[in-house]
Amino acid sequence: MSDYDVAILGAGPGGYVAALRAAMRGARVCCIEAGRLGGTCLNVGCIPTKAMLHAAELHYEANRAGQLGLNVDVAAADGPAFMARTGEVVAALRTGVAQLLKARKVDVVAGRGRLLASDRLSVVTADGPREIAAESIIIATGSRPVRPGFLPWDSPRVMTTDEATTAESLPQSVLIVGGGVIGCEFATITSELGIRTTVVEMLDALAGGAEPDVSKAVARSLKRRRVTIHTGTEITSVTISDDGVMAELANGKTVPAAAVLSAVGRAPNIEEIGLEALGIELADGVIRVDQRCRTSVANVYAVGDAASRRQYAHLASRMGVVAADNATGHPAADPLDVVPACIYTHPEVASVGLTEAEARQGSRDVRVAEFPYRAVGIARAYGQVDGRVKLVADAGGRLLGGSVICARATDVIGLIALAVRKGLSIQDLAETIHAHPTFAEAVGEAAEAWAGMPIHFLERR
Repeated sequence: MSDYDVAILGAGPGGYVAALRAAMRGARVCCIEAGRLGGTCLNVGCIPTKAMLHAAELHYEANRAGQLGLNVDVAAADGPAFMARTGEVVAALRTGVAQLLKARKVDVVAGRGRLLASDRLSVVTADGPREIAAESIIIATGSRPVRPGFLPWDSPRVMTTDEATTAESLPQSVLIVGGGVIGCEFATITSELGIRTTVVEMLDALAGGAEPDVSKAVARSLKRRRVTIHTGTEITSVTISDDGVMAELANGKTVPAAAVLSAVGRAPNIEEIGLEALGIELADGVIRVDQRCRTSVANVYAVGDAASRRQYAHLASRMGVVAADNATGHPAADPLDVVPACIYTHPEVASVGLTEAEARQGSRDVRVAEFPYRAVGIARAYGQVDGRVKLVADAGGRLLGGSVICARATDVIGLIALAVRKGLSIQDLAETIHAHPTFAEAVGEAAEAWAGMPIHFLERR
């Protein structure tokens, strides 16, 4: 008899969710984690950055309060207090995860695990090596920040997001290497706190892969916050001195800063965990899985960043549920083709399903509709009118995808995601009674515009 029904390697948003789901299915479960419960997302990713973004936004808006008829003193950031509060948020949620696992009787094993066979793992713990047997194994080892070789990593002035979210204070100025999702979010944080911020991106636009107007919206937001942006160029050298950092760019310009933040992407943690010994197949640099999150080896599953190039905590959690269900004898499958993509800049941007360009591939007859937030009541009331809703549908009106730019885009996108997943039509969205006043009601307005019947907006003719 095995020690456990399910053993999970990793306790991030994919791993601990899989553990809880499997335990709720009545399985004997252990979760092996070398670091802290919650993984990257909770400890050095999604949660601390959102705590930082919220506080930074309050700082920024407080200094613009006069536009709303409010007289306030100038807000000033207290770096140590700012970072201490971020740490408190993380600690509270990490305690919550531990309590959930304990309540579900999941055994948490602190140590670094490695697969020995499809039903056995070895774990290096503080008390020595341990071997664990399990009927099924779920790999949820997550990812880590890429550390480009041209940066001098022996200097404390050079950091990844791991260090930036756990620092004791804030830098006086920062050079952000990489203008993707992570880089743009951190540029929002630092610039809104009044920290001189420069972003260098090798591609010609920020938020690479996003629709052109989304990329432009992100750039416009950062420039409004006095971020200096260099796109289409590279850093050729970085020099460290007692005074700070000096970066030389390929375009001939130099950038001085107190610190450098590398935000050039993340690599899956799939080395030295025993994949080769079991013959587990890879695809595109991650573990290959099917719609049931099964690997090429029976009874071994993989989820999250270890098994997907789309590095989202919400995708990892969904994969964790699917894997746990299958590992406990409850067949489940998900094509995982409807996954919201979010950037928490101000305004936020989010998308799901097919973009307009993707939808038009293959000679598909596609129609697109947009609705601007300047025509939405709550956006005016909040003084946050930048943005729009964009819906993409086929000629028959079936929704294929959509994107949102607004203050609450990451919340609004859930409505569109549900409609795309369930194959709903533009008419379904138009006929849904949306609460007023809300940012989400712009989805209904965009649906009306798609049908040529916009209520609150005069189309240009």
